[in-house]
Amino acid sequence: MNRNGATATVLLWGAVLAAAIVTIFPFYWMLNTSLKPASEIFLSPPSFVSRNWSFAAYETLLTLRPFARYFLNSLIVSVGSTLLSVALAALAAYGFTRFHFRGASVLIIFLLFTKMLPETLLIIPYFRLMSELGLLNTYAALIIAYSSFALPFSVWMLIGFFRSIPREIDEAAIVDGATRLVAFFRVVLPLALPGLVAVALFTFLISWNSYVWALVLTTDPQMYVLSVGVANMVGEYRVQWNELMAGAVIAAAPVMVLYALLERHLVSAITAGAVKD
Repeated sequence: MNRNGATATVLLWGAVLAAAIVTIFPFYWMLNTSLKPASEIFLSPPSFVSRNWSFAAYETLLTLRPFARYFLNSLIVSVGSTLLSVALAALAAYGFTRFHFRGASVLIIFLLFTKMLPETLLIIPYFRLMSELGLLNTYAALIIAYSSFALPFSVWMLIGFFRSIPREIDEAAIVDGATRLVAFFRVVLPLALPGLVAVALFTFLISWNSYVWALVLTTDPQMYVLSVGVANMVGEYRVQWNELMAGAVIAAAPVMVLYALLERHLVSAITAGAVKD
């Protein structure tokens, strides 16, 4: 390798290393702060590696605050939204790719257009609707809200996957005696598994991280999710930063682990969604 090539390689790896540090450092600092005692948080200069690390802040959250309840609420809402979105998106995408009807392309574009609308425009209509249905402070209200906002993009992603599956496969199953639904569940869905996993991950991330809708549709502290619970830890006159960062770590860790495990499915789904017949 000549000198110019070696210099370019060094610069490239230097840029990659700098980008990695900029990306990872905030997460490290969040974890570092959550493990510090309160007396050490405002030291100057700050301690990048404390000798007094402890899990006291985590113990406080899980014993003196209802953080376990917040975690359970987030889990129930996120899993419920994920299951509902995957089921509806799979059926819708299958219909778009297997049955030809007028206006299908326009309807698909309209679905994507609804995703472009700011969610804040629908806060008042959603709140009034849930209030009239008696669903405020319930898991159902949050599951319906999150699913409705995840569905447009979820359907679009699965359309790309179902288009990549030849129609002859389900037609062969039907010729062998299977009904349309049997062919859908036993033949098409297993082949579209990466897309289903990607949609599930996408919906789960939306539901887990959402704050505005949980704040609007739940007023009972027992129904708060993690995002609302963490936000409420910021007091008017005082903030326990180690506890706040511990709450942020608890909220971020499951999502980071899940995304790390399933990220390749999300990338493949987005790529497949850009493919046309």
